[in-house]
Amino acid sequence: MVDGLKYAFLALMALFAVFPLLQVFFNSLRSDASVKRSPIGLPLEMQLVNYPNTWRTGGYAQAFANTLFIAAVVILVVLTVVGLAAYALSKLRFKGRDFFVAYFFVAISLPGFLYIVPVYYMLSRIGLVNSPSEQWGLILVYVAGQIPFNLLLLRTFLRGIPRELEEAGKIDGCSEMGVFVRITLPIAKPIFLTVALLVFVHVWNEFLWANTFLTNDNLKTVATRYVRFVGEYSSNMAYIYTASVLTIAPVIVLYLIFSRRFIEGMTSGSVKG
Repeated sequence: MVDGLKYAFLALMALFAVFPLLQVFFNSLRSDASVKRSPIGLPLEMQLVNYPNTWRTGGYAQAFANTLFIAAVVILVVLTVVGLAAYALSKLRFKGRDFFVAYFFVAISLPGFLYIVPVYYMLSRIGLVNSPSEQWGLILVYVAGQIPFNLLLLRTFLRGIPRELEEAGKIDGCSEMGVFVRITLPIAKPIFLTVALLVFVHVWNEFLWANTFLTNDNLKTVATRYVRFVGEYSSNMAYIYTASVLTIAPVIVLYLIFSRRFIEGMTSGSVKG
């Protein structure tokens, strides 16, 4: 009886979570008149034309390319910097280590909008705002913003790796970098994948900084394109639902593919150390 109630409760919670997403998808396949007549319902006549029309008029091809490029660069830089820094803070003994750990704890507690004005001023002074290079300015902002939390997450995981494994590698002739590359990295693959997914989701969904720093329409990201599309086509609800599906689909697909590894990385990072 108790197990039945548990499963019924979980099924109800799953329904609450999944139903809005399914309805958004169903509405993207309906006509505008049908959606306005009844926002909740199934597509009686499939309007597949909504997708190519929204993709073309919304400029989603360029937006997808821009966002994927930014995400790839940010992920590469963050994984490199965070991986090396987390290894140093978890495995090496040096003066000021505790200060750096405390600094990153403070950094994750500060909301980004507090320093958006000074960051904008600084980047404008070095030519990374209102210029062809403004995309790189946004990349710098994303990298700086993603380092503190992910560094601490990765540090927690690395602290749980037995030091004996690394000492054995040094006995075999590995340098500190060799130990990191040959021993630590293979063990820490789940948490590195988790960090990559977290960074990708942040870059894909982020709007405030992208809308502030990207003034060139050809450099706009998916989130900024979506908001602009909703403003321009607010009278066509079917297109808005279609744009919503195009915007959230990559994140959902990635999570479905890597959900097991993502959960493995998050749980192992929370219990180790």
